[in-house]
Amino acid sequence: MNKYLSILLLVLSTIITFSSCQQNKDSESEIQAIYQKALNNHRTRRDSLEYYYEQCLKLDTLKLSDLARAQILHIKGLMFEERLWHDSASYVYTAAVDLQPADTLQAILLIRAACNDARVPDYDRYQTNMASAEKVVKKLNDPVQDAALLGAKGDYYIEIEDYKNAIESYMSADSILKAHDIIKGRQYFHNRTSYAYRRSAKYPPAFEHMLKSIEFSEQLQNKYRLVSSYLDISRMYRDVQRYDEAMKWEVKHLALAREVNSIDNIRKGLENMGIIHAEKQEWDTAQSYFEQAMELAYEINNPDAITFALSNMGNFFYRKGDIDMALSYYEKSYEYRKKNFPRNNGMVNILFHLGSAHLAKKNYQLSEKYLLEAQAFADSSQNKGWALSVGEQLHQLYKATKDYKKYALSLQYYLDAKEKWDSNKENTRFNKLMLQYEKKQNDATIALQAQKLKIRRQLLIFLGVLLLMIITIITIVLANKKTKEQAIKTLYRQSILAHDQQKVINSLLQKSAPEHHDNSENKMLNSLLHLLDIEHIYQKAELSLESLAQELGTNNTYVSQLINREFNCNFKTLINRYRINYCKTEIKENPDNLAMKNIGMKAGFKSQSTFYAAFKQEVGMTPLQFAKVAHMENKKQEPSKKSA
Repeated sequence: MNKYLSILLLVLSTIITFSSCQQNKDSESEIQAIYQKALNNHRTRRDSLEYYYEQCLKLDTLKLSDLARAQILHIKGLMFEERLWHDSASYVYTAAVDLQPADTLQAILLIRAACNDARVPDYDRYQTNMASAEKVVKKLNDPVQDAALLGAKGDYYIEIEDYKNAIESYMSADSILKAHDIIKGRQYFHNRTSYAYRRSAKYPPAFEHMLKSIEFSEQLQNKYRLVSSYLDISRMYRDVQRYDEAMKWEVKHLALAREVNSIDNIRKGLENMGIIHAEKQEWDTAQSYFEQAMELAYEINNPDAITFALSNMGNFFYRKGDIDMALSYYEKSYEYRKKNFPRNNGMVNILFHLGSAHLAKKNYQLSEKYLLEAQAFADSSQNKGWALSVGEQLHQLYKATKDYKKYALSLQYYLDAKEKWDSNKENTRFNKLMLQYEKKQNDATIALQAQKLKIRRQLLIFLGVLLLMIITIITIVLANKKTKEQAIKTLYRQSILAHDQQKVINSLLQKSAPEHHDNSENKMLNSLLHLLDIEHIYQKAELSLESLAQELGTNNTYVSQLINREFNCNFKTLINRYRINYCKTEIKENPDNLAMKNIGMKAGFKSQSTFYAAFKQEVGMTPLQFAKVAHMENKKQEPSKKSA
């Protein structure tokens, strides 16, 4: 009885274990599918990542693998990034890293953690995560991750306003992708480069890189990146007060944002429209756009969007001169930001505006409070631009209150901030004025050229026709049969010269061969020559220095030294020379009917591309060109053979 009971329990245990394993396997598959959808959604920003995270948690009831748990944490980190909880995102990514080996996902997680550390800012933790990321990326030898690492460095430099190094990092990342013919990702690095130039107030290169980013996004049909780029370029034109161009790009931005149903981008576009009209002092139209943007922000219940909408409304009323209304919106924005993003760099923005508005109302005590808080944020984040702006407001405040002791201290702080600012960034207003001046000069030049165009038109048409005739004649001459034959003859002479040079080299090698044939080194050399000349060992595609050393009964170092000493080259070069000589012989013997795609494989090359590259390097021409030369040589020798 006990025996049957034991068997029954064993069977039940097996069934339960199998069922548990099957359920676990199903959960792993579902998490993998949800993870991929979440990553795709993060690129398009169509839906909230919170939905995907909750879907994973519903499945997290069984024992999951480390990979599945790391993927869930990755989604959670991206979700925190969307909410601008950069501190929390960094800790989540770091926890996920501990579950992963040194692979691509670990590299991605470490880089994401470092980027969020820079935005907190926590530069010590940033350096720690970047050091770990560099070690992992170095092992991967993946150009995409190499570029991502440089991009993270660029983001860090942006945060500390070192725009020169930021640009160098982004362009180095772009160069890596370009060298490997990878388009995806290049749109991002050109976009960020444009942003760095814009922050440096260098608008011509900023426009150049933004247009390049748009070009890549169009190639990739990346509508999300295009939406972002259209908004960025519109803001840039707004910065330089070219409002017609800014409006044109913003119309494109809003149209595409509505097409992809990106509510947040629609909100940003409405705010941008509001700012453009406010700068043109079209107050009613501007207010209408700001109110629409605020309605959308509350509709999607995004705290970050709400804080920006409230700040923009405050800026609108401040610009309009209604300081009381501006203060009410600034205070609401401050409360939202304090509640949701207390450590975010955006705090310095709203604190500065609160301090400025209270200064305008002569509420000096409140103005000092907010400006000193803004100063602390600017100093802690090493934000030179905000430090300069806050310092200027503070010394204006103390000048108004006639507190000369604090005024002297604030003035010194302002001068120090200005010195740091000037050493890293050109004067923004000067650059804007220069760009406007250049635009006026260009417009004047275009008008002058338009006047002269009528006079020059006939001359240009005549020169164009003449140039077309010259190009046609040159093309006919270059395409002439005699020119082609002359090129073949030149290749033939090069082949003869190379052949003669090879004879001289072989003769010198024979003369330099040792006179004593009974010592071990010469025996080894004779064995090597026997393998190469008689057994044609080079025809083995898998031949290596190690396998050759085994054939000779010695070690790799000895064989390598022997080849270097006797043939004045390394192992790879020697084997390639034998293979190329074999190919040349095959081609010369039958140049008309030889299949080039097979000859390299027969000689021992692993691929056709390797064969073509080695042949061109050794002979100075391609196998097909050499076949033509061989054909000419055979034709030349036919009369002499017949006469004999």
